[in-house]
Amino acid sequence: MYKNIDEKLQFTDRLKAVEKDIRARLKPQGVREGTHIEPIPTNGMNPFADVFEEMPDAPYVITLAHAIVRSWLCMPCVIYPNEAVVGITRASFPIMEHFSWGIEVYDWLVEKTHGFENVEAEKARIDALRSRMEPLSLGHMIQAGEEKIGVEKYRELDRTGMFWAGGFQGHTLPNYVTLLTNGLDGMLEIIDKYAAINVKDQETADFYEANRIIARGMIAHLEKYAAYAKELAAAETDETQKRYYEEIAENCAYVAHNKPKTLYQAVQLVWILSLWDWVDCIGRIDQFFLPFYEYSKEHGDVIGVEESIASFMFKIWECGAHNTTIGGCHPEDGTDATNELSYLFLQVLRNIHDTYPRMVVRIAEDTPQELTDLMIKIWSEGMCDPTVVSDKTVIPGLLKLGVTLEDARDYATLGCQEIEIPGKCNTGCEDGSFNLAKVFEVAMLGGKSPANPEYQLGPVTKTFLECETFEEFFEGYVTQLKYFTKIFTHFCRKGQECRAANYSKLVKGLFTDGCLEKGIQHDAGGPIYGYGVVETAGLSVTADSMIAIKKLVFEDNRITKDALVAMLKANFEGYERERQMLLNAVPKFGNDNEEVDALAAKVLDIFWTEIGKYQTGRGGVYTGACSLLTGGIGYGRDMGALPDGRHAGEPLGNTMGPRPGADTNGLTAMLNSVAKLPMEKGVGGTTLNVVLTTKMLATPELRRNVSNTIRSFLANGGCMAQITTANKDDLIDAKCCPERHGDLTVRVGGYSIQFVQLDDAAQDEIISRYV
Repeated sequence: MYKNIDEKLQFTDRLKAVEKDIRARLKPQGVREGTHIEPIPTNGMNPFADVFEEMPDAPYVITLAHAIVRSWLCMPCVIYPNEAVVGITRASFPIMEHFSWGIEVYDWLVEKTHGFENVEAEKARIDALRSRMEPLSLGHMIQAGEEKIGVEKYRELDRTGMFWAGGFQGHTLPNYVTLLTNGLDGMLEIIDKYAAINVKDQETADFYEANRIIARGMIAHLEKYAAYAKELAAAETDETQKRYYEEIAENCAYVAHNKPKTLYQAVQLVWILSLWDWVDCIGRIDQFFLPFYEYSKEHGDVIGVEESIASFMFKIWECGAHNTTIGGCHPEDGTDATNELSYLFLQVLRNIHDTYPRMVVRIAEDTPQELTDLMIKIWSEGMCDPTVVSDKTVIPGLLKLGVTLEDARDYATLGCQEIEIPGKCNTGCEDGSFNLAKVFEVAMLGGKSPANPEYQLGPVTKTFLECETFEEFFEGYVTQLKYFTKIFTHFCRKGQECRAANYSKLVKGLFTDGCLEKGIQHDAGGPIYGYGVVETAGLSVTADSMIAIKKLVFEDNRITKDALVAMLKANFEGYERERQMLLNAVPKFGNDNEEVDALAAKVLDIFWTEIGKYQTGRGGVYTGACSLLTGGIGYGRDMGALPDGRHAGEPLGNTMGPRPGADTNGLTAMLNSVAKLPMEKGVGGTTLNVVLTTKMLATPELRRNVSNTIRSFLANGGCMAQITTANKDDLIDAKCCPERHGDLTVRVGGYSIQFVQLDDAAQDEIISRYV
């Protein structure tokens, strides 16, 4: 009943009131992305420092667990008028744990504006506790790097900006099915069950006790909200609002100890875990909510099913959850899993019409056309969500990583379009990112550093000037690539050691299969799957530069090697005619040209095969990905001019597609080029920016053509497509007159954002995608 694309879902008066209030207090995208909506002041509270000071001799993991719980329970409850699902993010305390590192200290928050009267004394207190709160610091990674390759080489490599290793390693999906099936009291029973089997030493005993502390803390959090709602109900004179408070009190009290039966109970319980998980990623929402949706439809509920789903989505919208997934197949038999909730979630997303909730639709050959039609209708109305991902590409790729067929069929997206098995993984997300184009620069110099051409950074190979054939140059490139890949994965592993020592994912581990069963924490190999994810930058400019020197230098002799080196050093100043030749006389990746596309596929296959030779510290090998956010802009700033005609400092591109503006043969040609890449080796999440303006989606016929094109791409080798629907003229006008385009939404390298909230460099990169 939610399939009709010509009719929007009509919110109830209650939902309309909640929606209006949220829009009035909504924070910018960047604030929500970091989950710092700050609805309440900290009032000088510093719960992590307090707990670590109070427990100087307690085991680290026990102290950490108590600090996390204190940081939630010291906050006042906030229940907004008319809302049904309750709970807000924490205030921005000066010290907080985060799943990407462990405990992090934000010194700049220790100010009088945050309630600290004696700022210097509080900073001194934090400094005295710092070493206890962070068992392994960034210094561990630096020291490991210096020991691996030497101090001088480590520092020179760092200057080049070739890669970012061990930098985040955070996003994972908890097992919400486990939570919904057992409830929080049931989780305590599971902890006790596996503790009785696995506890053989104090460290393991402390691990299980820390999990008990977290589970009890979540129970106390729900009980606190239940008590507060009961107080509000007693004081409320409006009968309708009084009833709302009573319903909230009853709902929170029930799910504090019982596994849910109704949809309203389920969404409240899921939301509490999501909050404690930093509103990270939630997984296959249309699948794990379905039994509760069906129960409430058959037996009734305190509130309607639409109100439950919309209330849940409103929380994601305001607080900035990173990702949700709908569609796909049933794990048991691979049949289509689309259901009424799939359409309902899309309809609520359509009504909200914002950069959140972020949503991905899994597409298979038997995905109903009605689901695709609704999705594309939403694009035609100016939204950039949902993204689409291919079951046909992803599932076989996961099987090659050792994932079972049933688990592979159950994959979901997380973070900024990475891919994982819900509740069974720690795949780094991401372990790091690597710039293939920087290796090209190093190879041009025979292994010398682009930042210091006198310094031998990589192995000695022939310089570009010394190579007699393109094959010689390519061989040197591969030698450099393999050398730096080995160093890169070593650094990634050191980052993993830091996370394990810091217990960065203590909350996630409680709800991740394998951790409790083994008695091993999340970052130390507890989850069932521990393969790694490497974001890949610079492929298109590398392929375009290689085809340029292959054709124009080695084959056609239209440019000499000396001349090319000179023009690159000059950043093409005085060489505009030659630059135009490099830009236009040779094919570019993204135009369905077999030669350059094959070269891009070859480079990528070598790199993704190479990373697959190395083990993570969690168990498993690395797989490729490409979801760089604005990382392509940052990497580009550190690059010199290249033979593809690119000036020094220009962006590289943020997804697996062509360099912005290089695809001139249309959408189908661009998709065909990308589909030729070895995506089955890059199932960490390989995004592609696709421009589909609202003008291209204006009629049913145009939308059906786009549907056929996108589905064909996903069925024939494509992995993901993320959409920007803004028209170029509107983007250009928004740069000049931002006040006229506050709701103009675009896609960056993994998330949507209002165009006017981007800086100039990011705005320019997006406009350059239009040709």
